[in-house]
Amino acid sequence: MKKRKDGTLLKNIDPMRKLMPYLFKTRNESVVYAPEEIQFDAAKEYIRQLNKNNPSLKIGTFEVVLSAIIRTFCRFPYLNRFVSGKKLYARNSLSISFVVLKLIDGLYKESTAKVYFNKEDTIFDVSKKVNASIALCHSNISKEDDKLMNFVTKFPSPLLTFIAFILNKFSNWGILSKVLLDIIPLYSSVFISNLGSIGHDAIHHHLYDWGTTSVFITMGKITKKDNKHFLNVVYSIDERIADGIYLVKALRYFSHLIKNPRELESPPNSVIEDDGIY
Repeated sequence: MKKRKDGTLLKNIDPMRKLMPYLFKTRNESVVYAPEEIQFDAAKEYIRQLNKNNPSLKIGTFEVVLSAIIRTFCRFPYLNRFVSGKKLYARNSLSISFVVLKLIDGLYKESTAKVYFNKEDTIFDVSKKVNASIALCHSNISKEDDKLMNFVTKFPSPLLTFIAFILNKFSNWGILSKVLLDIIPLYSSVFISNLGSIGHDAIHHHLYDWGTTSVFITMGKITKKDNKHFLNVVYSIDERIADGIYLVKALRYFSHLIKNPRELESPPNSVIEDDGIY
């Protein structure tokens, strides 16, 4: 289909980009891993000063990283592509999914947040949206994706297998309901795991073949060596969405933003659109 509810078919792309989904049929066949250690001293001081002067903002490492992701996607829109049904699409929204831990009766329960952003969002906009979403996950309110999971998992295994199969087919055909596309976390621009929040290092994480997420990022704890602080991240990216040179430039820009977080306080000067659409 030329137009899906969540994306637009890319026609102005080179033949190799069109061919790759036929040669490499799944995301995990196509995943490339890029571990990186980013100097974090400037960001650490920025966060300290910002929260000192504005205690109500609640901006930390996670908000800086998410803001840098959004700004990087504004300059490098190919990152917001996805493969479905052997076709390459430009996603028509910008969203990030992540797991939130909720403590109930001494046990941690996972809830997944999916937050939609505008490409012009500043770090202050991102912080408000992220903290509101985390607060919702911590509340007693049942989110739509949690309701969906609770509902479908009541079915017997054969029926649940069939439902998952049919929904995946509907997704590949571009006819999956917008309601489901909007609430299921695996239909997002990026899935990020903040392992640093539980004191762990970043890991190499696979991509999900179910859904359309082309980028997975894990961020680890802040480490210190030679009197310098570093943020460890590992990117998992579907190589079918863009060539290597493009991806390297995008990751360098992301690293630049982490080292210069004040740039995230203002909206971007311009937003670059995916030229594969035209």
